[in-house]
Amino acid sequence: MSNLLLITIGFPLIGVALAALAAHWGRDAVRQSALMTSLITLVLAIVVVAHYPFGAAAGSSSIPYAASNLAWLGQDASLHGINIHFSVGLDGLSVWLFGLAALLTFCAVLVSWDSISDRPAGFYGLLLLLETGMLGVFAAGDIILFYVFFEFTLIPLFFLIGIWGSEERRYAATKFFLFTFAGSVLTFLGLLTIVLWQSMSSHKLTFSIAQLTVALAHNPLPNDAAHGYLQMLVFLALFAGFAIKVPLFPLHTWLPLAHTQAPAAGSVLLAGVLLKIGSYGFLRFSMPMLPAATAICVPWLLWLAVIGILYGALLALAQKDIKRLVACSSVSHMGFCMLGIFALNPLGLQGGVLQMINHGISTGALFALVGMLYDRYHTRNIADYGGIARKLPRFAFFLVLFTLSSIGLPGTNGFAGEFLILAGMFQRGWSQSPAGLNWELLTIAVLAVLGVVLGAWYMLWLVQRVLFGPLREPQPHAATESASGHESPAAAHQVVPAHHAPIRDLNFREMLTLAPLVVFVFWIGLVPNRFLQPIAPAVDPLAAPIDAAFQAHYAAASPSPQPSSLALRANIGDTLARSVSEDRPATSRTNFSGPSSHDSTLVGLVPSPSSLAPRPSTP
Repeated sequence: MSNLLLITIGFPLIGVALAALAAHWGRDAVRQSALMTSLITLVLAIVVVAHYPFGAAAGSSSIPYAASNLAWLGQDASLHGINIHFSVGLDGLSVWLFGLAALLTFCAVLVSWDSISDRPAGFYGLLLLLETGMLGVFAAGDIILFYVFFEFTLIPLFFLIGIWGSEERRYAATKFFLFTFAGSVLTFLGLLTIVLWQSMSSHKLTFSIAQLTVALAHNPLPNDAAHGYLQMLVFLALFAGFAIKVPLFPLHTWLPLAHTQAPAAGSVLLAGVLLKIGSYGFLRFSMPMLPAATAICVPWLLWLAVIGILYGALLALAQKDIKRLVACSSVSHMGFCMLGIFALNPLGLQGGVLQMINHGISTGALFALVGMLYDRYHTRNIADYGGIARKLPRFAFFLVLFTLSSIGLPGTNGFAGEFLILAGMFQRGWSQSPAGLNWELLTIAVLAVLGVVLGAWYMLWLVQRVLFGPLREPQPHAATESASGHESPAAAHQVVPAHHAPIRDLNFREMLTLAPLVVFVFWIGLVPNRFLQPIAPAVDPLAAPIDAAFQAHYAAASPSPQPSSLALRANIGDTLARSVSEDRPATSRTNFSGPSSHDSTLVGLVPSPSSLAPRPSTP
């Protein structure tokens, strides 16, 4: 299976060459070759993911699946040499993201089928280059290889936006590049610092992510007044790159513009996959390698996440452009992902990772639908539309479906992720926080619930304005095309009576694009344990060391809570745990608390009364 993983990562590069050769036979040959390449890559990825051993031990990040470790640069592993490997493999954290990248690339090729007429060979070649970068970044087991793939995703998207984007494409591409590249340089310096620190103690220069994680657990970077705050400095360096990529408030300003100006295929991949690289970086590097610094920053990170949730939602409410509204919703939804991750308990971590996948499916589909509507009317102005459900019933069905998924309707994928995130955050504030922080963390949890309400507001309001009411359509195909294949803004907003609009509903190709995403909306929504099964053993071990550092740091500065309050919260938690344990079958339970426990996804997450006994104050 290791060879198949390597082939899957490299196969899109063959498609790049085929697209260049097919350019001599015209646009049809180019896009057909790109479709076949993305389809074959998707099939290979499905085989790789389907053979993943969905067990507790297999999900551990220390046991990579389908691993390959080929010598790449240097042979000497001593301090005086380097030994960089082309090391790839998957674990429970990366396996679903790997499959998501392959799926959305296939959808992106279909979305752009009719909309790209200018230099199609270059467009599809860059799209396939981007796919290799996305697949590689989630499979990389070496820091240098990770960074190569991390930067490799930047260059193709820069050209996709700058050449095939809308009227402000060059400014959007430049802003996107400057933000992400500046952050990634700081991230690279932080990663190199980790490598050099480990080499000073082991006298070996290794770039293996797994080896560095184990080494730093035994010999962490200093983070105190006596030895310096190197760990905090490295955390901030990694934070710069990963937070921009997510993006976290207030580093989000490049995202709405990049989404709005990008072609539909670029927006699908940017929202569906590329934003997840930032949150993946926190989980892969910052949390396991820098637990003390992460613990100190947790309240600040949670506030940034919840501010992003609310601010993104309020921005979405104010938008007049459909695509920009969906782009602002990404800021809000990724805030939920980060909220779950930094809740620092298994419930929140699992929900955060699951919501990363959910957001890729739902928001990727919404951007695809915006692109399909744009291909028909050449405008994204919400005020130009009304009653479109009468004219495009199939389009209306998919838009309502993915809207309900996006706002977390029970039975859809969005509900499973948001429920776990909010439950984990309330658990952190209610029973897993030092006394001085419990009300602050509970406030964050309540504000996150308000974000759910705002999310339903702006999405349902969009559906109501576009799909329902009197029929009102922009003039179809009247916009003047620019050199990049997009319309001028003045011509894009002409509105004429409905009988002048010979517009057809979604065709078979467009429904084929959305059909696999519909399957995952209900599969994850109805059977979330299938997707949580590999995630849980990969992310749950991250919680314990950071939680210990978090409790030690903040309990020292806080007075001990009253025993009666602790007992009340512990009793409520134990009652919840027992009730869930009785309701869940034993075959669906996952081990969280030790080799001899058989807890379900929710059981064991609430502390026992003994673990909540007052801690002695640290002088």
